[in-house]
Amino acid sequence: MLIQMPRGSSSGQQSQSSQEAEGFEAALRRDLASAPVVSYDALLGGWQKRCVDFLLTVIAAPLWLLAIAGAALWSKVRHGAPVFLASERIGYGGRVFRCYSLRIAPPTAVVTRLHSEAEPSAPDLAAIASNAEDGRAKWRHAFERLPQFINVLRGDMSLVGPLPLSREQLDPLKTAKRYYLSARPGIVGINAIADADEEDAGQYKLYALSWSLSTDALIVWDSLRNIKDRGELWRPSAHTKRAQRAEPVIVRRRTGADAA
Repeated sequence: MLIQMPRGSSSGQQSQSSQEAEGFEAALRRDLASAPVVSYDALLGGWQKRCVDFLLTVIAAPLWLLAIAGAALWSKVRHGAPVFLASERIGYGGRVFRCYSLRIAPPTAVVTRLHSEAEPSAPDLAAIASNAEDGRAKWRHAFERLPQFINVLRGDMSLVGPLPLSREQLDPLKTAKRYYLSARPGIVGINAIADADEEDAGQYKLYALSWSLSTDALIVWDSLRNIKDRGELWRPSAHTKRAQRAEPVIVRRRTGADAA
């Protein structure tokens, strides 16, 4: 039996729809190629790291709550400016959260020094000595981070991890961005595991590939020991050697047997 298809048959409609689909697919591929898509791995440490962070934060809550109250009262009496601050930071998977901190020092104007190209590149011992932190400054920075324990309870941060970065600080990381986004930011930074001559972004990759609970414990111990150090302002030559050759925390890359 011979059937005559009407004008404007389905075969013509199929060819037209296929052309539209190909055009849509080509446009979609073009948009995805130009979109700033950043991949990230599963949450670093998983439930083990989260449980340790939560338990230690709850156990130490009476200490850090009392320290926050005392530091906030002392700061308010000293300068009268707003004590509690909340800044926007980027966390795991690109999640935006409010990072809390204390204002210990009174607000001052920021002075920017312009360096000329004619200045020598040799290290200036006086500048190194003036920029070095003494014990008082280290303790002040430690007290300023105390409200971040609240971020740990909320699940935004961890006790140990990359220092929380803003969106402007995150964009220049390029390939290291995926390693930063794979971990919760930490109260205690991980810069102790990077060599002095290594790129700053390399610490995120090294931490992601070698993470373990013992690594976090070593980083915390190194940070506490660094706070106890009173500084080397009186010995600039030793400070210069330390700036040229740091002593990072030694970490070991995980293998398949360790993961099992």
